[in-house]
Parts: sequence; structure tokens; C-alpha cells
Amino acid sequence: MIALFRQFMTEQEKLQRSLALEFILLLILQQLSLAAGQELPPDEAGVNLAWKARQLIRTQFHLPLSTSSLARELHCNADYLGRVFRRVFHLTLTEAIHRQRVRAAEKLLLNDAVSLKEVATRCGFNDVGYFRQIFRKHTGLTPAVWKRRYCKEHINSG
Repeated sequence: MIALFRQFMTEQEKLQRSLALEFILLLILQQLSLAAGQELPPDEAGVNLAWKARQLIRTQFHLPLSTSSLARELHCNADYLGRVFRRVFHLTLTEAIHRQRVRAAEKLLLNDAVSLKEVATRCGFNDVGYFRQIFRKHTGLTPAVWKRRYCKEHINSG
């Protein structure tokens, strides 16, 4: 618990209101609740589980992730995890995984030395065609068009 509190203080000093900060606070509250001998109410337990899943998605997006793999990691039922995640974040686990992967891909696409295949692989996509499809669904552009447009805007604004 002390380690969690130290991590919370470090994040707070950065003056960032991040998901990590909120997640750490939730873990601290959970630890305090357990230390007091109280179980979390079912609704709070579901929220806690959803936040844990979100944190796993943020840190492990480059690995093969699915609802069932996240549920195994969190020791819960996949259907239950999907329901509580959707209730808390208003999107499915698959949508959250795709969003995280596309955000990471956008950052990698700015590097000219990285090929499209490498971007896809680093972001957890085994198939470049599927990566293009998901990227276009989330951004409205193919990765190549996004890269040209963003780099052009970035150069012109600098």
C-alpha cells in the first residue's frame, strides 16, 4: 500500500490527471477497504475490474489481447468483464484495444524509419491489412494518407 501511495504522489507531482492516477487511487481505496475487513460492494468491484482491464490494455496493447485473455489475466468471467467494462467506459473491450493500438500507431507513423508492417506488429496487429482496416475505421484515413497529411501539417505549423 505504501508503494501505491508513493506512486500516487509521484503522478500527482507531474500535475497530470491521468488514467494511471485514477487507477492508483482506486487501488489505494481497495486496499484500505480490504485492510478494514470490508469487501467492495458488487458495483464497485465491477468498476475496479473495468479499470484494471483498461490499465492492462494501456500497458499490454502490443500483445495478443482479447476479452478472454483479459478475463483470464483478471481471474473473472469474460462475459462479466465485457459487461462491466462497457457500463463503465461506454465501449467494448475490443473497441478499447483498437483505440489504444491506433493511438500508438499514430505516434509510430511519425517516424520515417519505421515500416507500416513494423508499426502494425509493434501495435499488436498480426496482419497489415487488418491494421489498415482498423486504423481507417478509427481515423477516417489509411495509415499512409494519415502519415502524409499529419507530417505535412506538422511541418507547415513548425
